[in-house]
Amino acid sequence: MNLKKLRKLQEDMAKSVILKDAYTVGEIEYVLGVDQAFSNDTVFSACVLLSFPELEVVDSSISVAKATVPYIPTYLMFREGKPAVEAVKKVIKDRCVVMVDGSGIAHPRRCGLATYIGLELDVPSLGITKKKLYGSVKEPEEVMESSPIYDGDQIIGFAIKTCKRCRSIYVSPGHLITPETALKIVKMCTKSHKLPEPVRLADKFASRAKLNQSFQV
Repeated sequence: MNLKKLRKLQEDMAKSVILKDAYTVGEIEYVLGVDQAFSNDTVFSACVLLSFPELEVVDSSISVAKATVPYIPTYLMFREGKPAVEAVKKVIKDRCVVMVDGSGIAHPRRCGLATYIGLELDVPSLGITKKKLYGSVKEPEEVMESSPIYDGDQIIGFAIKTCKRCRSIYVSPGHLITPETALKIVKMCTKSHKLPEPVRLADKFASRAKLNQSFQV
């Protein structure tokens, strides 16, 4: 595995990222959650499409593929990106924001899985992670409190504490969205769980697919 080549690809892709809003929050009609589950080298990429802001399930899709790249931290887009894109393409609609279980620009090379999906499909995307991958942040303490994640003096995302007894999640733009709008959408999609609904439902869907259970949310 030529990590130098992969690193260069990420750095080149990061140069194409646009951190401007393709849509205002009021113009968004759908949010699409993306998550994946693995069984050995088989990757189950799950998508759940919800209306916005109602958060009613509209559609879902699954893409099953063999992973051709091993698990390497900060290079997950090369292992998970193509299967995820295939799943997203099946259900995405206009005026949709893609919410990914994975990093956006809060990544050592400003190019996580959410960035990859956004660039490949030229759609607004944002990333959600349970652990901070990159940047500096003062952790929020109160429920629904948020704190900016910095790379130097630039805000590259936000930490947000979504429930009383849970640790923060980390939100960063992938493409065609600002950090502030990404945070606002996550807040609007968060109910009574740690993860916002699109990603939480996609996680459930991917797990069910892995277990060969029903492909219905």
